[in-house]
Parts: sequence; C-alpha cells; structure tokens
Amino acid sequence: MIKNTFLIFYLLLTSCVYAQTRTIYSKGGESKVNWVEIMSEYEDPNYDGPPFWYACIMAPSSTSASSSLSPQGKYNYYAKNLNDYDPKTAWVEGKSDYGIGEFIDLNYEYGFSHSEITIFNGYQRSYQSWLDNSRVKKFRLYTDGRVLCDVILKDVMGGQTVLMPEINDNIKKLRLQILEVYKGNKWKDVAISEIHHRGCCLNSNTLISSKENEINIKEIDKENKVLCIDSNKNSAYFSKVNDIVSQKHYMLLEVSTSKKAIQLTPSHPLNFKNIGFSSLYELKKKNNFSSYEEISKDLEVLIWNEKKKKTEFQKIKEIKVIEGEFETFTIKKISDGKTYIANGFVTVTY
Repeated sequence: MIKNTFLIFYLLLTSCVYAQTRTIYSKGGESKVNWVEIMSEYEDPNYDGPPFWYACIMAPSSTSASSSLSPQGKYNYYAKNLNDYDPKTAWVEGKSDYGIGEFIDLNYEYGFSHSEITIFNGYQRSYQSWLDNSRVKKFRLYTDGRVLCDVILKDVMGGQTVLMPEINDNIKKLRLQILEVYKGNKWKDVAISEIHHRGCCLNSNTLISSKENEINIKEIDKENKVLCIDSNKNSAYFSKVNDIVSQKHYMLLEVSTSKKAIQLTPSHPLNFKNIGFSSLYELKKKNNFSSYEEISKDLEVLIWNEKKKKTEFQKIKEIKVIEGEFETFTIKKISDGKTYIANGFVTVTY
C-alpha cells in the first residue's frame, strides 16, 4: 500500500512538471533553399556584397551527440557538422528508428549569452536530401541538465529562429532531445544541418553618422566613411567601411533617452557609464534582472553630442521589447578603429 501510494504521488508530480513545460514555436525558414547556388555566388571574385551568410553569427564552441549515423562514402554525419558553418553537412542520429529520445549537446566555453538560436532543420545538402530524410518536429531543450522548454520546429529549409526563454544563469550547455519528427520520404534517419546564434545587429531604420551627414545603415557601402570616436582623446574622425552584414531577427530592444532612441538586438553592445561596452543581455544576466525594463534604472549610456562635437552620458529613460520580423544590419569592420555612431549612440563593430 505504501509503495502504491508513493508511485501514485511520483506519477502525479512528474505529470505536473511536464504539464508546466513551456512550449515555444520557431519563426522563419524557407520552403526551398539551394545552398550550392547561394555559396557559389559568394565565391565569385567579382562579388562585392556582404560576406557569406555566416558573417554575423557564431556557432557553439563544440558539439556532441547520443549517437551518429556511420559515414557513407565521402559523407559523415557527426555532431561536428552542426557547428562547421556549412548548411550542406548534417548531424544524423544513429538509431534504427526515428531517433526519438536521441539528443545533441551544444557546449559554450564562455557561457551562452544570446537571446535566440537558429536551427537548420533536416539534411539541407539538397532539396531532395531534405525531403528524403526525416526532420525534427519537436524537441525538449535542457540547460545544464534541467528542462527549460519544448520547441516546435517548422518543416521548412533554411534557418528558423527560436527565441530563448529568460535565462539568468551562466549556461555552459544546451541539450536538444528529439520528441517528435516529420517523416522523410525515403529514410527514417533524422537530421539537423546547422545550429548557431545570431550576433549583434541594428534595425534597418538606424542612421549612421558619416562624412555625408547621416546615412541609413542599409544604404551604406564600402565607399562611405563613418564618424568614429577616439575614446582616449574624446575626439572624432572618419574611417572607411570595410564590411557590413545583414540578418533577420524577430525580437529587438528599443533603448530611449530623453532625446535619442535606437532599436537593436539584445546582444549588440553600447557604452554604459562605469561599465564600458556591454550588451543589455549581458547586463541583464550579470545583475539577475527578470526583465529588460528593469535594467534602465540608474543606467547611463554614451551618446555623441553633435553640437558640442563630443561624447557625453545620458540617462536611459526606457527599454522596450519589440517583436516582429526585422531586417537588421551591423558594420562588421572599418578601416581604422572600431567605434562608430548609430542614431547618436556610441557603439562598436562586431
């Protein structure tokens, strides 16, 4: 009787825990992608556009998996394919069925400090490979051993973004465990081609201070010279843009002072008084804030005073979370220095 009572209590407790597991749905993706064609465009010596698709992203430090399909000919299916910046390679689980319960571990040497991850679902070497092999429909996400949420992925190619729930710990490992799959036309093997997190970016409406007054960031090219700051002398100079990259994001922060406002990703750095350059995501984690709105209390950010031609700190009035689908850009490299002005805020290349 005691054993039965304990068993019933355990089952009720377990069911309550899993019933409360949060479910998140991915965003983005494309119905069909030809990666061979896309990558060949960037290998053209006459191409003068933004760098290849991974220019504004970072992959996990290392990856591992509960199982992997054995190599076949010149192709292997190890977990290392998840962070090799190549969507044409893939990790494929090694079980004989649909891989339910199999998992991958994403390891972050310096901790996970990003608000979203992007997953390239299925074997995206070609559209036919993607159709023939199975894809993940639902996985359970663990952070350092504890359940964080369940994630529902779309049955699409390309990269789909998962907005992460609030994480206040210094996460070193994310585990993705397969719960449900989309069945392939030919194979039971379940594949994922790539996992990464997107870096810092600014909304496409951002104005960059330059030699030609202010230029919308999406119109900047390698001929423009942007206004840069020498922090040691608190003086300005102009420097040529070398690289600018673009990404799509689904959540931004709007930071406002009494006179200025900017929309940027949580990972994009600004210069804060008594702190220096840091992202709002990092500040939120370090101070264990429960929301981004809390961060604005007594926080001052460095701005460029155009009239006085010098930098000064202004009190942050509000930080707002905005969700949607945003085209974003970031200046990846300038010829001299790293610091430039965006909507009057002092920021740095990524």
